[in-house]
Amino acid sequence: MIVAKLEGDTLPLKIKLGYSIGDFGFNLFFTTASLYLLFYYTDVLGLPPATAGWVFAAALIWDAIFDPVMGYLATRTRTRWGRYRPYLLFGSLPLAFSWTLIFLPVSLEGTALVIFAGATHILFRTCYAVVSMPYLALSAVLTSDSHERGVLASLRMLAAATCGLLSAFFTLKLVGVFGGGREGFFWVSILYGLVASLIFLIVFRSIREPLIAPDEPLPNLRQTLEMLRSNRAFWIVCAAMLLGGIGGTTANKMLPYYFKYALGREDLIGPALGASALSIMLSIPLWTWVMKRWSKRVMWIAGMVVGVIGYALFWFAPADPKFLIPILMLMGFGGGAGYIGFWAMMPDTVEYGEWKSGVRSEGGIFGIVTLIQKAALGLAAAALGELLGAIGYVANQAQSAEILWSMKAIMIIGPACFAMAAAMAIAFYPISPKLHWRLIRGLEWRKARAANKITTVSQKKRS
Repeated sequence: MIVAKLEGDTLPLKIKLGYSIGDFGFNLFFTTASLYLLFYYTDVLGLPPATAGWVFAAALIWDAIFDPVMGYLATRTRTRWGRYRPYLLFGSLPLAFSWTLIFLPVSLEGTALVIFAGATHILFRTCYAVVSMPYLALSAVLTSDSHERGVLASLRMLAAATCGLLSAFFTLKLVGVFGGGREGFFWVSILYGLVASLIFLIVFRSIREPLIAPDEPLPNLRQTLEMLRSNRAFWIVCAAMLLGGIGGTTANKMLPYYFKYALGREDLIGPALGASALSIMLSIPLWTWVMKRWSKRVMWIAGMVVGVIGYALFWFAPADPKFLIPILMLMGFGGGAGYIGFWAMMPDTVEYGEWKSGVRSEGGIFGIVTLIQKAALGLAAAALGELLGAIGYVANQAQSAEILWSMKAIMIIGPACFAMAAAMAIAFYPISPKLHWRLIRGLEWRKARAANKITTVSQKKRS
């Protein structure tokens, strides 16, 4: 088995592919939940929209709170497999089991059904954090080379987009194959859980992380918070991710409702979401080239511009799938840059924070960023549920022209504004490829100097 080094060298293809395929497994859960779970709560379980939104939000907010705790625990883990890899091995089956519980066909109604939905979703999000947080932190320890991290981010997004395409296109079809309704969703959840567990085992066996000496000092909570406070690059990436994520998630969650009620084409929900995911996948080579040719910042801004153009076209286009699906692909193409940019930039903020504060904490970085991300997305889901209730939406009934217009406004105007705000935020990102190279060299010099000082003091004591 090949071992990755921390000296900025090129990662072997086996490690790149072995690590990146993990995003396929995680997105069997994350993308499917993002696209269909709110829809499942309202149109299959029959929960009121506001209630469904708050069930979704409560689980995500809990996940957000637990993520930094999990990141802190993972950073302090010491095993013969490393700090982060063991969670992929031992957490995969509990994660799959908790996922299937969400869709367990139960004969509950009213308050009991709401409690069941909330409890199972919170359990799933807890198990998801236990496995996903260590996986994310691995990207900062496999290599310190900014270019290699960009390649890893591109490969991860290729895996995620491939999964998104398959999940978007086939989930409802598979639900129908397995009998439809609750039964269909339940058997699909079992299938997705088993496939994800196998993928996590492949990731575990494909890589090894650099082992940390048992006596190496670990950052405490105060030091981690101080590092985050001084890490301007981290907060800028968080802001851009937050704004773009809220907009994109709102648009994706509204799409099934819009196609079902405004277009009367529920059969095209999967193909429409699949087309968007396909365009993200197709965009990766171009955005990777832009990232190499100019910078991660330029790539992200360019993608947001493309996305905003897509939102504008969707607003003015006729309500016909033959026009709207190509426009959705354009929107997805632009969104691909944000996905790559976020995961390519975030590992670089680890060294930026270490240089500013003298503290390195991959778990702290990824724990806090996922706290912000999931709390915001949870509140966005709750807000979406409240908005659906406020505009008068009632599941499985014909909607008035006013409600349909409001659905379109929620799906297009808000996300377009969030995309523009994300582009403005990331314009202030301070880490260029040249600066990151200097940070790595400076940190190596600082560590060498500290090691020489310790050696000198030891020699003086002996003399």
